[in-house]
Amino acid sequence: MRKEYMIFAAVVILIATIGLLYYYPTGDDVRIAKLDAPQYLGFRESGELTVTLRNNALIPVNVSIDIENAFINENGTSSSYINPQNPHGKLTLLPGNNTEHFFLGYLVTGTHNVKVKVYQNGQVIDTGSINVTVLVPQRPELSLQLAYRKETTADYDIYKIYGYIIDGKSYGIKGYDVPVQITIMDDETGNVISNDTKTYYVRPGGIATLSRWRGKPMAVIELAHNKPSSETYLPVQNVAKGMSGDRYRVNVTATWYDPWYSERYDQWYELNGRTYKKYGYWYNMSGIWYDPPQFDQMIIVNDELAIPPK
Repeated sequence: MRKEYMIFAAVVILIATIGLLYYYPTGDDVRIAKLDAPQYLGFRESGELTVTLRNNALIPVNVSIDIENAFINENGTSSSYINPQNPHGKLTLLPGNNTEHFFLGYLVTGTHNVKVKVYQNGQVIDTGSINVTVLVPQRPELSLQLAYRKETTADYDIYKIYGYIIDGKSYGIKGYDVPVQITIMDDETGNVISNDTKTYYVRPGGIATLSRWRGKPMAVIELAHNKPSSETYLPVQNVAKGMSGDRYRVNVTATWYDPWYSERYDQWYELNGRTYKKYGYWYNMSGIWYDPPQFDQMIIVNDELAIPPK
């Protein structure tokens, strides 16, 4: 009888232990399922780290999370995003996948290893890492491309001019604004028929269409066989009307202004009447001096199209 009681007690203890392990989470129940972050960030650009945590338990689980190198200041010092002992760092994970988002920002260039640690009851239960590369400020490689399409009717030759601004850089995530001036001039007299400046947003490695309206040209030139039409060609703003035999020039100028100009120490010294002894143009990033490839305060690109073409 005593032997049977001991066997019964052992079975009860075993079942209770299995039940506790099944219903109450352990470190093995929570893991980092996935880390996502931009491969590249620009200097002083913000990004986002996405952490997917998997809770394999059947009940909610409380954990803490710590992220190293999520933010690095200008002195090269890394700040932990959340401390595992901080109440604000505690997360309640529901069964299944849980997604959390964290800020990324860097005042130092180079490749940074973002490290994620998950804590439960003060113990590390899982770790993961992902690299984010912060690029030295670069000047864009801008160019313009102009093209036209001719439409002929019994009374008119209509030239629809299309323009594109292209950045040849293949990396970086932050775009920039570029003012673009579009001018239509009489080729014989040099008189300005139309002049308009608008700002266009260009992404690194991207192409921006020089038109506010999808599918519409940036300019229209109408050459009438007898007399000009009453067509306004709206919403196109840059319009010229003439007669057959007239010739026009469409001139496009895009200007990029160095957004880091005020950060250049040579400029600071010059503005304050001091002698700057270093050669070239420099930026101070975390005590490290870089000699970036931009040497001008601005980049100006220009292209021109004759209508009708010669």
